[in-house]
Amino acid sequence: MTDTQVKNRDGRRVLSFLRPYKKWVIADSIVIAISQVFSALIPTLALSWLVDTIIPNENYNWLWGLMWLLILSAVLDLVMMVIDEYFCHQTAKTVTNWQKLRLFRHLQIVPYSFYHHNPTGEMLARVSDDPDTLHNFLAWEGSTFMASVQGVFIYSLVLFWIHPYLMITSVVLGVIFYWTSNYVGARTRSASADARKEASRYLERLRESVTGIHLSRVMGVSESEVDSVISIRDTFVQHSVKELKARMQSVVVIASYNGFALGLVYLISTLLIWNQGLTSGQMLTAGGLVTIAANEMQKLLRNWLSVRRTGPALDRSDILLSEEASEAEVSEGLRGERAVGNIRLQDVAFAYPDKEENVLKGVSFSISAGEKWALVGPSGSGKSTIVDLLFKLYDTGVGRIEVDGRDIREWDTAWLRSQMAIVTQDVMLRSGTLAENLRIGKRDATDEELLKALEDSGLSELIETLPEGLNTPVGERGSLLSGGQKQRLSLARALLKDAPILILDEASSALDPITEIKINEAVMRAGKNQTIIIVSHRLSTVLSADTIVVLEDGRIVEQGKHADLLLNQTGVYSRLFGREAEMGGKTIDYVS
Repeated sequence: MTDTQVKNRDGRRVLSFLRPYKKWVIADSIVIAISQVFSALIPTLALSWLVDTIIPNENYNWLWGLMWLLILSAVLDLVMMVIDEYFCHQTAKTVTNWQKLRLFRHLQIVPYSFYHHNPTGEMLARVSDDPDTLHNFLAWEGSTFMASVQGVFIYSLVLFWIHPYLMITSVVLGVIFYWTSNYVGARTRSASADARKEASRYLERLRESVTGIHLSRVMGVSESEVDSVISIRDTFVQHSVKELKARMQSVVVIASYNGFALGLVYLISTLLIWNQGLTSGQMLTAGGLVTIAANEMQKLLRNWLSVRRTGPALDRSDILLSEEASEAEVSEGLRGERAVGNIRLQDVAFAYPDKEENVLKGVSFSISAGEKWALVGPSGSGKSTIVDLLFKLYDTGVGRIEVDGRDIREWDTAWLRSQMAIVTQDVMLRSGTLAENLRIGKRDATDEELLKALEDSGLSELIETLPEGLNTPVGERGSLLSGGQKQRLSLARALLKDAPILILDEASSALDPITEIKINEAVMRAGKNQTIIIVSHRLSTVLSADTIVVLEDGRIVEQGKHADLLLNQTGVYSRLFGREAEMGGKTIDYVS
């Protein structure tokens, strides 16, 4: 794309954000135009009236009238400035909030694989920092930009009324400096884009360092963390200095316009006075108007460079919005009542996006409603992938997954997910209270229902020790809770949802064996009418399952009950169970 296309696109994109609010913009432009008349035009024309009419005729009444006119103009200008400030900031906030919400909503519907390839800091910058760049321009410079455009136009017309030569001189110089500033502005835009990339890297590194503070301290690498951040910060500063230099070059070009314009206008005005083409008052008025117009032109060019600097931020927003939405997230499918809970996989083969090797290779099994099944196998065997496919985080690919006899592609995604509850190894909690985190599973749950869910998950004793009870804060991402407490809280949230399908994906990994047994018993009691899928590498959690599916290298290698699977001494399940028993025995010997 050429520089001219990029330049025009920057301006058009900023205008496109204002189009839905054109009534506000038109009202503000009228306010600014009135302000221009009171703040600059009337005082400058008054100079000509004073020099050519009032002083030669010594007319005191006109002099008093002129004084009150200028006072009234100043007061009205102040009123217009207040109204303009309100219009500008209100529009900027509305536009920016809409853009942030638009970007955040798009993040909710992009393919799940998008999050594997984009750092969190980058996404935070695109959703928050980049729209703020647009806000800063609209709130603080948008009004000035509009005033400069109107001012240059109005003052050029008045110069034309005084003498056409003066207007022609001013306009020609303005065009020359506009072209020059755009040439320098291209470098400013490029430097701004580089600085924004480094800012995202810096934000991502800070996020990693803060969220990983426990690891860095226990590993004794706090100093190296600081050095790492300093290194990225230094690179960011270098690019920022580069951007600043480009901006300073632009400022030099823009600032020189005033001197050139004023010098030429005074030269032409003097020649016209000598030829009796102007009066002295008109010359002073022309000089004043050119000075004001030159200042407005400088503001105009500076603000235009600000438009160019918003370009990289808008580019990044456009890149995010251009990401194709996941079909599962945007398409509407069939919605039923409460699901029965039948699940069937038929010859499912799947490879992650941008990966050639299949993670699942022809997996087939059928779970009847109310049954408790377990998926076990070595790491990387495809257990959690099956769960991701059930939740439609990825398209099924080859084969077919059915819920209640219908392909999940046909079910509405939101409805399908509402029929499933999940407890994962990596528990996601929000910075709120226990009650707020529980009600994610069921928004209208009563306190009694919350307490029952906590009791079923083994947290009743914890609640009794907390002075604030359900209103106790859990901290950022549950930092005030232990690993086991977070996992049990996640389990309570899933039980509270009371979905017909319950999935426990390594749900007991942070629990001790005794608590694990209690939780499993609670799950079996609470989920007696649920279809339960247990995904685990700890075989002690799957002993009570109706059927155990053993996966290895993406294939089902064994299937049956615990006792039956142990009969095959050379089988994968028997080998895994023996290894776990051996490790448990060694642990007991070591402790004793």
